[in-house]
Amino acid sequence: MKKKLIRYSVTLGVGLAIALIVSFAKSLYWQDTAADVMRALSDCFVVPGMLLLLFGLLVVCSNGGTFDMLGYGTRKVLLLFRRKQDEKDKETFYDYRKRKQESKRSFAYLLICGGVYILIGLIFLILYYNV
Repeated sequence: MKKKLIRYSVTLGVGLAIALIVSFAKSLYWQDTAADVMRALSDCFVVPGMLLLLFGLLVVCSNGGTFDMLGYGTRKVLLLFRRKQDEKDKETFYDYRKRKQESKRSFAYLLICGGVYILIGLIFLILYYNV
């Protein structure tokens, strides 16, 4: 439970940091009208929401084995430059894929936090059109 809380808090904090960077890029603090402020706030929350959501989808693809061949090939190429070859370095692709399938990463926290930021951005977008 504590690990989940830390995971969600760090993800929300990273999203907030991205929103702060976007707010400076959009000159949020120097806007004159309420409509401009709502538009900038919408952008500030949609950008981190989309980033978190897309990173979560990348983890979903990775868990499905999409990048297994690329990882295995990269590992084999890098092992060519080592002098001493261990027995575990002679792992076949089948063994590599089997090991990767056992260690799947969780991704729900990225999708949920991304969805929260997109929802907040949509609320500011609705306020922008109503102001």
